[in-house]
Amino acid sequence: MIRTKRRYIVVETSAKIGAGEREAFEKGLYSAMMAQIGEAEYFKANPKVIAFLDERRIILKVNLEKYDESVVALALIKQIDSKVMGLYSIKSSGTIKALGKAKNGTEAGPRHR
Repeated sequence: MIRTKRRYIVVETSAKIGAGEREAFEKGLYSAMMAQIGEAEYFKANPKVIAFLDERRIILKVNLEKYDESVVALALIKQIDSKVMGLYSIKSSGTIKALGKAKNGTEAGPRHR
């Protein structure tokens, strides 16, 4: 059995996601990504929300071979579930452990000014 390589992405939203809105947000995110990259590419990317870190940040898992397309699709999404919001990729890694700084609430990499 061949193991699929994954990429984990910390994604920040411009709008808050309440505890009661999480399921609707996930479904809306999946359908918005499918609209951006197409059905065949969506199923190759196989995006999954792994965790909600806080009201604005999530960890998203995608297949490595479709990582670039997934990041572009996230950047192009402007509305999820009739809620206007932008999505920004903050940090990505091959393991969740390497996202530790972003998970703990500290800076997720260098910020250029």
